[in-house]
Amino acid sequence: MSIFSSHGILGINARNLLYIKPYNPEKAIKLADDKIKTKRFLSSRGVPVPRLINAIKNREELDRFDFDSLPSAFVLKPNCGFGGEGIIPIANKRDKYWVTVNGEKITKDQMYRHILDILDGRFSISSSTDIAFFEQLLITHESISPYAYEGLPDIRVIVYNLVPVMAMLRLPTKESRGKANLHQGAIGVGIDIATGKTTHIARKNKIIDEIPGVGKLENFQIPFWDEILLIASRIQLCTNLGYLAADIALDKNVGPVLLEINARAGLGVQVANLAPLRKRLEKVEGIQVGSPEKGVRIAKDMFGRTIEKEIENISGKEVIGSREDVEIILKKGIHKVKAIIDPALERSAIDATLAGDLGFMDSEDYNDEKSTLKLKFSLKNKRIQTVMEVENIPDTDCKMIIGARDLKDFLIDPSATKTKKGIRQKKLTNYFEIDQEIVNIDNKIKLLFHLRPVNLKDEQNKFLKNFSYNPQFTYPELRFDPDELRTRLSKIEVDDSSPLGQIFFAKKAELIKKIELIESIDTVDFTEKSIALFGEPSKELVGECEKMLIEREKSRTAENEDIPAEKAKEEFEKVFGKYGLRNWKVKLKKEMVTDCVAGKNNMMFVKESAKFSEKRLQNLIIHEVETHILTAENGKNQPFEIFNRGLADYLITQEGLAMYNVSKQTGKSIKDNFRALALVIAADIATRSSFVETFEKILSYGIPIDQAVRITLKVKRGLADTGEPGAFTKDILYYKGFKEISEFVADGGRIKELYIGKLNIKDLELIRKIEGLLPPVYLPEWL
Repeated sequence: MSIFSSHGILGINARNLLYIKPYNPEKAIKLADDKIKTKRFLSSRGVPVPRLINAIKNREELDRFDFDSLPSAFVLKPNCGFGGEGIIPIANKRDKYWVTVNGEKITKDQMYRHILDILDGRFSISSSTDIAFFEQLLITHESISPYAYEGLPDIRVIVYNLVPVMAMLRLPTKESRGKANLHQGAIGVGIDIATGKTTHIARKNKIIDEIPGVGKLENFQIPFWDEILLIASRIQLCTNLGYLAADIALDKNVGPVLLEINARAGLGVQVANLAPLRKRLEKVEGIQVGSPEKGVRIAKDMFGRTIEKEIENISGKEVIGSREDVEIILKKGIHKVKAIIDPALERSAIDATLAGDLGFMDSEDYNDEKSTLKLKFSLKNKRIQTVMEVENIPDTDCKMIIGARDLKDFLIDPSATKTKKGIRQKKLTNYFEIDQEIVNIDNKIKLLFHLRPVNLKDEQNKFLKNFSYNPQFTYPELRFDPDELRTRLSKIEVDDSSPLGQIFFAKKAELIKKIELIESIDTVDFTEKSIALFGEPSKELVGECEKMLIEREKSRTAENEDIPAEKAKEEFEKVFGKYGLRNWKVKLKKEMVTDCVAGKNNMMFVKESAKFSEKRLQNLIIHEVETHILTAENGKNQPFEIFNRGLADYLITQEGLAMYNVSKQTGKSIKDNFRALALVIAADIATRSSFVETFEKILSYGIPIDQAVRITLKVKRGLADTGEPGAFTKDILYYKGFKEISEFVADGGRIKELYIGKLNIKDLELIRKIEGLLPPVYLPEWL
C-alpha cells in the first residue's frame, strides 16, 4: 500500500475507479457536461443559475446572428467546455469592440472567429462539435471581490452521498487571466465546512502565506455559507451524480448562483484544505442520508474543526502557530516563556536580558555579533537541545525566537507572522478588510433616513394651510448603536503614512462626525455638528448667491412644468439603456423631500406627484445619471468599495461636478440654478431664524412657493421645533462645489479623473499613488 492511500489522499486513478465509475451514471455525466441542459434542468427545480441570453448551434446561425442584440455585459462560453477554456467574460461594449473584464479589446471579427472555434469543438471536453452560448455576467459579491483579480471567483463544493465533504474558494489571478481554474494559475483557499471560514491558501499545489498583492485571508467568513452547502447537496439529489463538484458563485444582487457542475472534479481541493479527501469520502460512505438538509448537518458535525488533526495524521508532525509557549529546561526546574515561530531564521535566538536573568551568562559577556549558548527547551511536549544566538529581542511579549533548525518536527500555520533578524515585523495592513468594515459601518449610519421626519407630509400640509405655522417634526428611532459603531471604528488600524492609509483615516473621521450629527438631532448641538461635517456658508458665499438671485429675478421667465413623473421615469430608463446600465431601475415614490434622487442600491427614485419642465428633466439627467450614477458605477469597478460608497468629503466634489456639468452642457449660467443659490442663503438664514422667517426670505427672491417650501424643508431638517434657529448645512455644497470644480478646470484639471469613483478633489494626489485603480469605464457622451 502506498503512503498516499494509507494517509487518505485521493488520487486521480482512485477517484475514477472508486467514485466516478460506480456512482456517476453515463447519462448523468452527459447532463453535467452539457452546460445549457444542466442550467435548464436545475433551474426548473429551483436552483439559481445565470440567465441564458442566446445560443449559436452552427455556422449558419452564426452568420445570421445579430451581435448588436447582445447586452453590453455578458459571458461567452462553450457548452461542453472544461477547465475554463474558451470562456470570454465581457464587461462593456464600445463602438467597434467589446472590453473583457481584464481590459482586453475584442472586435466583432475576433468574436466571430472565437465562436467558430467553439463550434468546431476546440474547447470541448470530447473535441467534438459544440454550441456557443451567451449568459448573464455575474457581479461578484462585494465581500469577496477585493480578493480576486478582475474575474469571477467561485466556491467549489465536493458532494458525496448528499454530504458536502470538502470546499474551497477559487480566486482568479492575473496569471489565470481572470479565470478561477487552479491549473491556469488561480488561487485555492480552503474552507472549514462547519463554519464557512477560510483556512489555508494554495497556489500551484503549494501552500502560501498570503494572496500576492492582497494579503492574508484567514478566517474570512464566506457569505450565505449554509445556503451554498444546501444548494450543492440538492444538485446531487436532482442529477443522480453520486460524486460531484458544484461551482457556485456569489452574485452581488442575487447571492449564490450555480455556474456549473463537474462529474470529474480535480483534486486540488485537498491541497487548499491540507486534508485528505479520500478519508472524508470513506467516512460518509454507507451513511443513510435522507435529505440535503441532513447531509449538510452531517457535514458540519463530521468535518468541522478537524483540519489540524488531519494534517497531523498525514504528516506525523504537529501544527503550531506563529507564537507558542515554550518551557526552558533548567537544572532546578523549568521557566515558561512565549516564543516567536520563524522558519525564515536558521538558528533560534534568546533575549540577552532573559539569558542573564536565568543565569546562563553575565550581561558583560554579551557580544552583539558572536554570543551563543547551549539550551534545552520543550515545545508542544517535544524536548529540543540546541545552540541559540543571544541578542536583544524588542518584542514585549516574546523573548525567544525558534528558527528552522529546531522546527523540523513541526508544521507551521501559514498565517504565522514572519520575523527578520529577531525583530517581529509590523503586521501587513489588509486594506480590503478595512474597506469592507468601513463600508459596512457607513451602510448602517443612513444619515438622510434619520434626518427625514416621519410626519413630514402632515406638517408640510399644516404649513401650506397656515404660512405662519412652524412645523413640529418627529424623527425615526436610531437604526444603529452609536457606541458599537464608534468601538468598531476605533479598532480599525490604518497606516496613515501611506496613500490608502490616509484615505481610510479621513473616512473614519468623517463617519464619527456623521454619528455625532445623528445623535444631535433635536438638540441645541445639531447646527454645530452639521457645520463640523459639511461646513457653513461664509459671508462671501452668501453675498455671491444673493447677487445672482437678484439678477436672475430681473430676467426670469417661468418654466412650463407639464411632464408627469411617469414620463420622467421613461426618459431616465432610456438614458440607462443608452449607457448600458441594465442593473439600474427607476421607481416612483410617494413621500420624498426632493423630486428625484439616485439611491444606493441601483435605484433611482422619482416623486410620484412631481412635474418637470423639459429643461429641468434634462438637467436632472445630466446631474443624477451622467454624473452621480456613472461615477458610482466606475467606483464599483475599483478594488476598494469605498470608491463606490464615497471617500471622505466626496459630496462637495460630486455635487459640484454635477452642477458644473449641467452648466457646461446646457450653456446656462450658474445663476439659472436658483435652487443651489437659494440653498446657500437658506442655510445661512436658518442658523439664526425660524422655518417661517427662512421661507419668507427665500420667497422674497421671486422663487415659486412650492420651491421655497422645499428649500426651507431641506435646511430645517434635524430640528423638532422648526420655530427655533438651526440648520442642516449640507446643501451649501452644491454651489461651493461648483466653484471648486470651476477652479480645478481653470487650473488645468481633467474632469475625466473625477469619474474614477466618488472622491474629493483634494485626494487626487493620493489617489494617483494607489496601485491597481482602474480608469473610468462609464463616461458621459461629451467626455
